[in-house]
Amino acid sequence: MATIDIDTGAQTIERENYVQATFSLKDASGATLSTGPMDIRGRGNSTWGFEKKPYRLRLDAAAALLGMPDSRHWVLLANHADKTLLRNDITFEIGRQLGMAWTPRSRQVQVRLNGRYDGVYQLTEHIRIGSQRVRIDELDPAVTGGPEISGGYLMQIDEDATGSPDCFITAVAVMTICGEDPEEFSAVPAQRDYIARYMQDAENALFGADFANEATGYAAYIDVESAIQYYLANELVKNVDGNLRRSTYLFKPRDGKLHFGPLWDFDLAIGNATHLGGTEVQGWHIRGAPWFTRLFEDPRFAERVAATWRAMKSDGRLDALLAYVDRRAIESSSAQADNFERWPIMDTNIFFNVSWPFPNSWDNEVAYLRRFLVERIAWIDGQLEAAAPP
Repeated sequence: MATIDIDTGAQTIERENYVQATFSLKDASGATLSTGPMDIRGRGNSTWGFEKKPYRLRLDAAAALLGMPDSRHWVLLANHADKTLLRNDITFEIGRQLGMAWTPRSRQVQVRLNGRYDGVYQLTEHIRIGSQRVRIDELDPAVTGGPEISGGYLMQIDEDATGSPDCFITAVAVMTICGEDPEEFSAVPAQRDYIARYMQDAENALFGADFANEATGYAAYIDVESAIQYYLANELVKNVDGNLRRSTYLFKPRDGKLHFGPLWDFDLAIGNATHLGGTEVQGWHIRGAPWFTRLFEDPRFAERVAATWRAMKSDGRLDALLAYVDRRAIESSSAQADNFERWPIMDTNIFFNVSWPFPNSWDNEVAYLRRFLVERIAWIDGQLEAAAPP
């Protein structure tokens, strides 16, 4: 596993403000792959309160790290609440198998901060607009009208940000939607007004009497294939935060429809949360969100979801997912011991983690994750097969 050394010159890393630092990325043999100056700051909401901190990196010069496309902007996910260290990685793989427009690429690395070993992290592409990331036009702050104001917009659903001037709330589902790019909606009111109106028009069409009409209903505003992909990825892992409450990204291309994605934030998925039925293999969760509840009232949408699932099953993608879990577990088995020596949390509940009925170990954690996925796949398969048309 590669190692990234970060040196801040003993400066304290803050959540909101970048501090200057240098980095050196080395492969498993110790050979230097990339090095240079950068800025670093904290990131996350609840995760920033954990002992093992997540970070954002801003390199001075774009670099292709560990085979991923070059960029200045990266994230180090701590995955402290996920004792397998694998849940985000696995769900990103589901996004790729579903063919989502873009899913963050990532690699596991060991991190040393100011000379101290700090554990196994997931070096991940930062979600942003770009030719190798969310491929939509960037919206210039000077644009206040005309065709260009239709995009692109990168947004996040985040109920924790309710009240921010850079967010707005939909009238029916009461979803808090915040700007990611442009980030400061308040700086260009015309852009905020445009996308808020578009989102409300989409919601009104979805909840209108003629909502299933392909020309005038929700399909006129929403890229339906992306909604299906987002739904299945989040329902498969039973992501407790995936029911359009938080950590849900959306984007709208110029002259295009609203898309769901990219995927993000799955440390509490795959049976790893004691709240909202997160440990229960059975039961729908994502379709409890008002938008998805309504979408499933359209038989054509429900059948398209089932057809996509059947295709994943028949062409071996679900089997490939379980093989991916096994492969990633083998690849991580050595480094995880160092991580949990640095952070001895196996017998500690972190956030909404499950209290285990057996002595905890990383092997048991991975076995539980795999078993949850196997049983979740079987349950969903049974539900969708039972609902299939004769």
